[in-house]
Amino acid sequence: MREVEAKRNAALREVGNHLHESVPVSNDEDENRVERTFGNCETRLKYSHVDLIVMIDGMNGDKGAVVSGGRGYFLTGPAVFLEQALIQHSLHSLYAKGYTPLYTPFFMRKEVMQEVAQLSQFDEELYKVVGKGSERAEDGSVADEKYLIATSEQPIAAYHRDEWIPEASLPIKYAGLSTCFRQEVGSHGRDTRGIFRVHQFEKVEQFVLTSPHDNKSWETMDEMIGNAEAFCQSLGIPYRVVNIVSGALNHAAAKKLDLEAWFAGSGAFRELVSCSNCLDYQARRLLVRYGQTKKMNAAVDYVHMLNATMCATTRVICAILETHQTETGVKVPEVLQKYMPEKYREEIPFVKPAP
Repeated sequence: MREVEAKRNAALREVGNHLHESVPVSNDEDENRVERTFGNCETRLKYSHVDLIVMIDGMNGDKGAVVSGGRGYFLTGPAVFLEQALIQHSLHSLYAKGYTPLYTPFFMRKEVMQEVAQLSQFDEELYKVVGKGSERAEDGSVADEKYLIATSEQPIAAYHRDEWIPEASLPIKYAGLSTCFRQEVGSHGRDTRGIFRVHQFEKVEQFVLTSPHDNKSWETMDEMIGNAEAFCQSLGIPYRVVNIVSGALNHAAAKKLDLEAWFAGSGAFRELVSCSNCLDYQARRLLVRYGQTKKMNAAVDYVHMLNATMCATTRVICAILETHQTETGVKVPEVLQKYMPEKYREEIPFVKPAP
């Protein structure tokens, strides 16, 4: 019986959420629908972020590769201050809107990770960590097997695991800060230079639990993508918001909007933000229930869960470099200047030639 239940549960985990009616139905990502744009998304400038990060002496990829392997890097000098400024700006922005900051664990137990991640993520994205003194069971499993998080969405989703959330407590809004770890198996050969696509990066994430009733989660999704748009607008980054086709959604998302920044040096749109409404898909697996406790013979409701990037620091740094490059350096957006040292307050100068 246990074996049958295990097979059934494994099969159920591969069943996706039902889609919102506004999601474009297609397997072709060229059919993603552009919802709106901000700023001039046609400007072309001289250098790409791959060149600019070197020109400001903001990273050392050679030493990073020696120490940690492919896509390894050390952020250096002005890029370190720029990253910390972005973290502060994004956290303060969300805190002012009622989001509670959370600094999350970097490890998750396998049992819990299985409730928030789908099977393909274990193969292509997640790093497994096994303790030195771990004991192996007869089936080869390890008692204290853990996984490094790919996003703070994962531990925050489990923050209220096996709880009842009173109606009066909702919505619950979190601003998660963490280092993120991703294998990027499916991106072999892409973005191998620079810091746009790396195995380790810092990210501030929006995560909200809402009532399952009265379209509260859909109203909240509008708020969350709006927060991300306001953040990019404050940095002067042009972008478009894209409604992602059904075939590109993960199992949990009923709808996903991406914010893609215009990279003026590369001449392309690149993803900075992903915003998803997962309805009660995650909450059912994690047993995060709505209300006080179950009433006699009453159906159990589950909260709705939503997640949205606020700031993946390395990607936003790339966008700032390309957007605000000048003949002599890179202008620092005004909202970040109060967090920067005097030397880099208004402009980060070029100190090396283009590679």
